Amino acid sequence: MPVMLERWNDDRMDALDAKVDDLSSLMREQRREMREQRTEFSALQRTMVMATVGILGTFITGFGILVGLIVAM
Repeated sequence: MPVMLERWNDDRMDALDAKVDDLSSLMREQRREMREQRTEFSALQRTMVMATVGILGTFITGFGILVGLIVAM
C-alpha cells in the first residue's frame, strides 16, 4: 500500500499559524478569567472570615457581660 506524503505549502502553514494564534489568545483569555474568579473568591472568603470573627467577638463579649452580671449579684 503506497504512503502518500502531504506537502505543507505556505497557505497551509499560514492557516496553522492562525490556528495556533487563536488558541494562544483563547488560553490567555481563559487564564485571565480564572485569575479574576480566584480574586473574587479570595474577597468573598475574606469577608466571610471577618463576619465570623465579628460574630464570635460579639458572642464572647455578651457571654463576658452575662458572667459579670451573675458574679455581681
